[in-house]
Amino acid sequence: MGFHDTAAPLGVRWWLASQKVGIDLGLGFHSDDAASSGFPDEKLTGWAVDAGVPIVVKSWPRVHVLFRPGLLYQSQQVENPATPAVFDTENAKDLFITGEIEGEGFILENFSVSASVGLAYESFNPADVGSPPFPGNETFFTTLGNNFTEVGFHLYFLH
Repeated sequence: MGFHDTAAPLGVRWWLASQKVGIDLGLGFHSDDAASSGFPDEKLTGWAVDAGVPIVVKSWPRVHVLFRPGLLYQSQQVENPATPAVFDTENAKDLFITGEIEGEGFILENFSVSASVGLAYESFNPADVGSPPFPGNETFFTTLGNNFTEVGFHLYFLH
């Protein structure tokens, strides 16, 4: 149990039999009021799915250095201002393909904290709202870095 990314904080890390390769899966969900848009009874929702394959590069008794290729997919409802009298939404979507170096330190035998740095390719599909229409997908390359406020953690039940 634990998480790698704060966008998908309900997660698991499962190490395969060799303890050298694992599987990360995470889910996230949020709901925000649309009251600021004049619709107090409506909600704007979003969700995220994170998946990765942590691979042990170097290991010491209480520390692992991992290479973690991964995917993060996010979808967020946004209000469509073209229909101001009726609550209408569109979805903005974001896909990250990542490659990270992660440090995982075990504070206790079954409890670890981790942080990572790396690169990501992002494909952003903005919601098609308003006028003129959005141009469609936008792509970016970016660096990643989780600071001390976004340190992930894992609690291993079967270790």
